[in-house]
Amino acid sequence: MKVGRRTAVVSILAIVGCASAGATNVRAPLAARLTPGARTGAPLPLRIDPNARVTHSTASNLPPATYWPTQAAVGEKVFGQTCALCHQRSQFIGQAFVESWNDRRVSDLYTLVRSTMPLTDPGGLKEDEYLGVIEYLLKENHAEPGPDSLRPDTASLRSHKIAARYP
Repeated sequence: MKVGRRTAVVSILAIVGCASAGATNVRAPLAARLTPGARTGAPLPLRIDPNARVTHSTASNLPPATYWPTQAAVGEKVFGQTCALCHQRSQFIGQAFVESWNDRRVSDLYTLVRSTMPLTDPGGLKEDEYLGVIEYLLKENHAEPGPDSLRPDTASLRSHKIAARYP
């Protein structure tokens, strides 16, 4: 099949344009590192969806999410008993967290944590425990406290942004 010169040039320009557009504002992914004494379960098969798409959206125009101090305390306990087996607190508290998650929807973080953690049993915690961990991270990253805790309803989580700051 013969391809015209114009078609080839347009295709090359489109590929170069898409590649250069995707190279800006890229954030490093979260990392999970097992410590030598970490408890692990049976190996899990890795399933890859070749059609999956990753989108990064900022939500700077949304109101900031608040945390409820009581729920954040529950989240701190869950983090210590479950998350800290593989993750260091410094991965999620401080400048790195603020740079990665500030002005993103709370639902982005919640969905990531809920669908991938704990490594040995993704989705295995209770809703209140997942929400508590998110509220604990908000608290530790200097978000504002509020009168109520987060709710696991998608509309609520999508309608608020993470407003974290590094001292």
